[in-house]
Amino acid sequence: MSYDLFNSSTTICRKFNRQFLLKALELAELYGWKPLGTQPPPGHDFPELNAEWDGNYLTNDGQIVKAKDAFLLAAALEKSLNDISESKVKMKWNLNFWMEDDLPEWLSPEEKELIDDGLENELFDILSTDPLEFFAGAEKYHLKQFIRFCRLGSFIVL
Repeated sequence: MSYDLFNSSTTICRKFNRQFLLKALELAELYGWKPLGTQPPPGHDFPELNAEWDGNYLTNDGQIVKAKDAFLLAAALEKSLNDISESKVKMKWNLNFWMEDDLPEWLSPEEKELIDDGLENELFDILSTDPLEFFAGAEKYHLKQFIRFCRLGSFIVL
């Protein structure tokens, strides 16, 4: 699964895969980012559908990341850059790190349930990789590109 992130004011679009976006959000939280939650996709009337928008970041529904959230995300990720190695490293990681009540708040309720049920091994594999290890080496360049994109302001997740 991949995500197209679209900044409508600049018409710039960037594509990132699920693993990248998960690790970027996790890394940002480790460096102080407090997710504000996304805005619902335009054109969806949730009250009329008797539904609520959960503010998730990890669907391709056209949800909106507001400018303030994007700037705060970029600032947190920038703080991490000095701690990320220029070359690939292998770190020891406790696979039991994620406890049921300690899952990242940016995961949707459905994704949390899948992890709790042990049904989504791919997601667990992604979460069990330390973000500093994930972005070490060549992936650090892509993180810098993501930071620059977030600095542009509000964007849509497609």
